[in-house]
Amino acid sequence: MATLDTAILSLIGEADVPDDQIEVALDNILQSSLWQRRLLRVDDASRAAYRTTLLTRSRYIWAHSTAVRRRGYFLAGLGLEAGHALDAIAPEANNLLILANAALAVSDDEAAIAAITGIAERVFGFYPFAPDPFPANWRDILRCWLLGQPLAAMVSGQEADALQFIEGGLVYRLPWAMEALRVRAAANGDVVGIFSLALDDHELGLAVPAVETGTMNRAASILIQAGFNSRLAAIKAVTDTAATFTTGAELRAWLRSPDLAAWSSQPDWPTAETRAIWLEFIQEFAPSDNRTWARRDYLGNVQWFAAPAPAGTPVSLFHRNGQPLVLAPDGHAIGLLQHPLNPTRRGLVRASVALNVAQLNLSYLGPDDLWTV
Repeated sequence: MATLDTAILSLIGEADVPDDQIEVALDNILQSSLWQRRLLRVDDASRAAYRTTLLTRSRYIWAHSTAVRRRGYFLAGLGLEAGHALDAIAPEANNLLILANAALAVSDDEAAIAAITGIAERVFGFYPFAPDPFPANWRDILRCWLLGQPLAAMVSGQEADALQFIEGGLVYRLPWAMEALRVRAAANGDVVGIFSLALDDHELGLAVPAVETGTMNRAASILIQAGFNSRLAAIKAVTDTAATFTTGAELRAWLRSPDLAAWSSQPDWPTAETRAIWLEFIQEFAPSDNRTWARRDYLGNVQWFAAPAPAGTPVSLFHRNGQPLVLAPDGHAIGLLQHPLNPTRRGLVRASVALNVAQLNLSYLGPDDLWTV
């Protein structure tokens, strides 16, 4: 039923459809849709049953909600029952969301953990945010997760369930619930806090990343979000270097800094187990200049096997037996490029015969790796 509700609300979207126009609106939206085409393949009785079910449920949703609340449910990706449950906890949960982000902004870890746990206690009680499995010591796991501590000892004997809880409950459902609270509050015009401000007028960008990445260290969280997929090694890397970056630009500057280069030169840093993925990450995320893609244009000398191709003729370059052959449009080898072309280049090269037919115009889109040196 929740899936059906979500589908109906997604069809209507943010439109304010009056109760007596639901049927017309759904017919217009579903015209020529996959749903409509599939209905044409079933018998009349089944077709009527499907239509009646869709319309009856739509009318039920409209009778038990307002346009404003339906918009909030739609933005949150929830059905009617989950939307009602979210409405019920919103006054308390909105305040907890503000408290969690405010605590993280001033590095008050205990207050942040208490607020995030308070949100989890409220949203984990109903679908679709209820975790499965749901360990009895989930609060301890959440605390350890947010503190960026190793979890092995705490989850000993329940590793499989704990891993599923972390992935499904903490990384996925709890951030979804926190974002659902935000968009629901915006749709409903909720005001919160001592200054009665809209929820979006408060800092809300810290708690969700902390839960998703398993650390309240902002720099480590950004590093993990950027693609370095070892939580403990990310925390160690930013701790060892006293990193304080808070933006992607600052992260890139940190990755290219001499201090980080010195740390990265150590053979077992950030850890022996993550050394390889760390080196791969820094090369991909903050490549050196010769790995940065750009367009580069060259002139290359060519030795023709017979008469030169006319100026402007498009040609291809192909390595065979270690030689950079020049190929005609039909694929026949017609010349040899007189330069050490890199056979493992990563970019794309376009070539054509220059006005001086003893040369080729080469346009290369890629890193600075067209030639072997």
